[in-house]
Amino acid sequence: MNLVALEYFREVVETKSISKVASNKHISQSALSQNIQKLEDELGYQLLERSNKGVAPTEAGRILFTYSGTILRIYNKMMEELDSLQHSVENIRINGYLSLVDYSLPCVLYKVKKRYPKYNFEMQTKSNADSITDLLNELTDLCFITEEPVDDRLEYARIGKERIVLVANYGSKIPDRIDVNELQHYEMVLLDDQALNISMFLKQQLKKAGLSLEQIHIMFKVDSIPAAKSSVSNNLGICFLPYMSVKKELYEKRLKRIEVENFNLDYDIYLVARRRCDRERAITDIYNFFIENGEKDFC
Repeated sequence: MNLVALEYFREVVETKSISKVASNKHISQSALSQNIQKLEDELGYQLLERSNKGVAPTEAGRILFTYSGTILRIYNKMMEELDSLQHSVENIRINGYLSLVDYSLPCVLYKVKKRYPKYNFEMQTKSNADSITDLLNELTDLCFITEEPVDDRLEYARIGKERIVLVANYGSKIPDRIDVNELQHYEMVLLDDQALNISMFLKQQLKKAGLSLEQIHIMFKVDSIPAAKSSVSNNLGICFLPYMSVKKELYEKRLKRIEVENFNLDYDIYLVARRRCDRERAITDIYNFFIENGEKDFC
């Protein structure tokens, strides 16, 4: 299969435009169309349909699009490993949930790099389920998730906790300590992140306290930590967020932490790898480093 043509096909499906992709790739539209035509001839299916609304995949095209991302990632990983043979460099891929990859993991990898200078690292943000799928398909080497894995093909260790704290604008008149029942008196912004799934856990914990999520004044939901922090900074509501993601803002007194008595949303952090017999020594080195040092090296 022509992988260049496959990349072109993916971009055409994503942009719904042959002309945009041709312009971005600095090739003619006819050359791009010929590449896709060769892909169709090779597979024996029409992959794209053109209309006045743009370009859309056929049913066969949708199937190819579903699998094409994995095909290209496997190819790129193979080329990286071949390249590492030539340069004596080990490339290690790590998946993790957003707050860990963005705020905590870089500090640890800096220390790892000092100990293992020939190891290179690539971090990707993925949901728990996608991280496990990538690990089993050997598209990543290690992953950090917030749920205990249940697959016997995997080895894992609990290495710490993701602390979840309630924060407000620093100038807010909300007290520094409140009872859980007082949550219903304040407007809230809800972080609805795939990996942490704070909304679901918040609902469970509120139920234990005799409250429901419907009793909380949820102003709106956001799916990213930066959007949540921006909302709180603009005094649009309070929000439960990973401590590591707001540590700097708390120190600089742009946000303040509100202690909720007898209320805990913290998550366990699990480091997961394939079983020892299915992984390389370099991966075992890094796996053991994380276990030995745990969360104390997180920024």
